[in-house]
Amino acid sequence: MKAYTTLLFGLCAIAGSVSAKTLEVGPDKAYPSLASAVADAAPGDTICVYPASLSTAYQRVALRITCSNLTLRAIGTVVLDGEGFDYSGRGAIPRAIIQFEPGADNCTLEGFTLMHAHNGSSNGAGVRINQANGITVRDCTIRHNDMGIMSNGSVAQQRGMRQLIESCSITDNGATQDPGFNHNLYLGGVDVTVRRCEIARAVTGHNLKSRAHVTIVEECFIHHSANREVDIVDEAGNTDIPGSDAILRNNRICKSKTCTGNRGVIHFGKDMRATRTGTLTLEGNLIDTPYSAPIVLLSAGEKVVLTNNRVRDVGAGQRGVVVDTAGRTIECIAAGNRLPEAFILQAPSAD
Repeated sequence: MKAYTTLLFGLCAIAGSVSAKTLEVGPDKAYPSLASAVADAAPGDTICVYPASLSTAYQRVALRITCSNLTLRAIGTVVLDGEGFDYSGRGAIPRAIIQFEPGADNCTLEGFTLMHAHNGSSNGAGVRINQANGITVRDCTIRHNDMGIMSNGSVAQQRGMRQLIESCSITDNGATQDPGFNHNLYLGGVDVTVRRCEIARAVTGHNLKSRAHVTIVEECFIHHSANREVDIVDEAGNTDIPGSDAILRNNRICKSKTCTGNRGVIHFGKDMRATRTGTLTLEGNLIDTPYSAPIVLLSAGEKVVLTNNRVRDVGAGQRGVVVDTAGRTIECIAAGNRLPEAFILQAPSAD
């Protein structure tokens, strides 16, 4: 029986590998457009997209991905340009150049440049993860859209799980028509990890805004936002339950000396009618700021933990590293942090 089971497993593995296809897109390839390849794709397939050269195949791309376990991979420099298209979200039209829909789980988007996604609501995105699980966005350049990457999901429905944004350049996204409400990253759902990315120069909003239940940001370079560099806030049903934590680990975070918006660096708390529970952990970050605004502003939460961070004063003036606007008791653990003399590590005390 054991030998039979092993043989059967081997045959199933071979059958699975044979059924998976590689679909090629580009000049002189089997598919002239990414849309035509996506229409023919089945779970487990890989779509390889080659440079379009003088072709217009990759202009005004607007794709809803509904197939699971699909890999979309750029071979060389491949630009998906949405210039002139209205990513309205009406009917079958997505709100993003590439939009992963519910059920399009375990898909990977790799190596593309996505730019110029706009709509009348100022939330046209390079990529949108719409309640899909296990989505990976890797080695992509996402710039000059209303939003860089958007995602949403639900803890109760277990949607928006295991999101991974890795080794991407996400810069210069935003819209002056709706200032402050569009960001380089605007994330939600169950959990998201952002790793080894450059996230920079949000046009009017934040570099990274998250309403996800758990947010992990590590080894990123986050800098020169028009508003906060990191804004981790509330959403009913996702952040008002135990374990709604955020971890910022081994990042370099720099405020612009010409910031025109909110001059705080990191906010953990609320900006809607819901609330935020959980712990904010900062570990091993290098933070530069020229302003007297706090490094960390807490408007909700249970605890903040700071370990082995280095804060550099690139301006002048005394400021609080941690400021709690509500006067609640929050445990603040400081170990191995390097702070300029002008800084005060403020751990709120009980009234």
